[in-house]
Amino acid sequence: MPERNWPHRFQVSIRANGGSVASYSVVTWLSREKAIAIAVMTHIGRHGSGHGPMAIRDIGVVEAGPVSRGPDGAMILERTDLTDRMEF
Repeated sequence: MPERNWPHRFQVSIRANGGSVASYSVVTWLSREKAIAIAVMTHIGRHGSGHGPMAIRDIGVVEAGPVSRGPDGAMILERTDLTDRMEF
């Protein structure tokens, strides 16, 4: 996976077996696949990996674009953004 020159934000939607949709905002320097992996691991951590109503049925992802920069040039992360600590 090639690294981008600035991190991008992705909106990952996970549709569960029970019909509910969990949305995750993910920031990564890498690809949409990396964003999906981060969201899936978070979802499983919160809801388990069993076959219940919160089990993963389908995944959608939208690239929201580059992360904003602050006045000092640093990236601005939102409190709800998921990241891979190894990237930052």
